[in-house]
Amino acid sequence: MKKLILTVALTVAAAWAVAQDPPSQPQQPQQQAQTAKASKEVTATVVSTDPMAKTITFKKEAAGGTMAEQTLPVDDKALSNLKNCKSGEKVKLVLKTDPTTYKESVTSIEKSKTSE
Repeated sequence: MKKLILTVALTVAAAWAVAQDPPSQPQQPQQQAQTAKASKEVTATVVSTDPMAKTITFKKEAAGGTMAEQTLPVDDKALSNLKNCKSGEKVKLVLKTDPTTYKESVTSIEKSKTSE
């Protein structure tokens, strides 16, 4: 009986000690993957631009071959390229997602090679 009580006590103590260990390193790659997913490239057709409001409206292909229209704010570093975009041009946009609000914004605008 003494051996059984000792075994149970040691097992409970070991389980309690393991439960107190801090989380291991695998959480850092998860955070890096989230930041990598925070930006993405989209090839789209420009519908309109508004340099004063710092916005761009574009169409991108959605599932089923339909074109989904979207308006997004443009960051200051992409503003100079926004002024040169014309309606109907194909462009490559780099979109960044804010991790706190999950809102997208355009960080880069490049003319697509297919439009030249």
